[in-house]
Amino acid sequence: MKRRMSSIPLMLEYVSGLASHPGDRSAVERILAHEDYQFELRRYGIPSAAHLIDYFSRLTTISPEEIPDLSDNHRRNFLREKHGEWLDCVQNPQKYEDRCHRTEELFTDGFLADMQRRLTALFPKGTGMIPDPAVVSTLSFGRSFGYAHEGALHLDLFGIERCCSLEDLPRIVLHEMHHLQLLHMAEAAGNFYDSFSLLVQYILGFAWEGLAVKFCNNAEGVVSRRIEPEQPPNLLVPALTVLNEHFEEHFHLFCETVSRIKTGDFTGEDMERQYAQVWMNPYLYGEKPLEQLAVYSFGNELYGCVYDAFGLDAVFECFYHPARLVGYFNRAGCGWTIP
Repeated sequence: MKRRMSSIPLMLEYVSGLASHPGDRSAVERILAHEDYQFELRRYGIPSAAHLIDYFSRLTTISPEEIPDLSDNHRRNFLREKHGEWLDCVQNPQKYEDRCHRTEELFTDGFLADMQRRLTALFPKGTGMIPDPAVVSTLSFGRSFGYAHEGALHLDLFGIERCCSLEDLPRIVLHEMHHLQLLHMAEAAGNFYDSFSLLVQYILGFAWEGLAVKFCNNAEGVVSRRIEPEQPPNLLVPALTVLNEHFEEHFHLFCETVSRIKTGDFTGEDMERQYAQVWMNPYLYGEKPLEQLAVYSFGNELYGCVYDAFGLDAVFECFYHPARLVGYFNRAGCGWTIP
């Protein structure tokens, strides 16, 4: 694994100068041309940096209502909500410089090797593992704290201490590495998605986050137990607590949808709409966005329950053959049954 954090000093130098100098469009353009910001633009599907150049060149004078949404996708329109953090960065650059240094100190060769070892233990023996991924960190303009993209994992420096402590960061790194490994396995399987029915697509949609939460974040669900019961859950516990309170309605929605798919009363467009409105909606339970989405917690319940009852091989049988998840879940004895 290799570490990429070289965009952070460039952005910090520019932003800290805004306390005494006006913005500079040319300087912003050069910074956003950095490979790591180009990586972010591609991940968020933003074809042009024009709006970002305008924003950062007017960072200290722009009014919140002038800050554009970068698109209508909830993962891409977070710039306005992060405006306060960017202004804090202008006033307190040393705080973010210190945070950058402490993060760099964490990512030693030994740490990265340990992450690779821990990841291997989360998959069945003989699994072909991903080649060493890059760990990219920026002062990000996007919504997501961590994500996997283009064979690398990203961490937003703003999110460290806001989303998780530096002590909890290893599990977040492992979470994103888990995503990269699943993507690697899906790609190795060739036409992994091509022949999937709508039912299989729907069920599989819960696997990516659900498995990462189960294995990497020691999540405590309603029917899915912590893998390390002596250790606390570490993935955004307040959000998980809220989502656990809504497990019953999430379970009923899942069961109703499975039944509708079987009767032909649910389309691919319906599935996309439901994911956007429920499972992937950070504003599902209030005006303040949840730091964890419902697909995380419910995916953990589905696949985690199977792991608790039947172990690792059964979980990955369900990953490669998602239609089998229902049978495994119903035999797990958790007290809930999918029709």
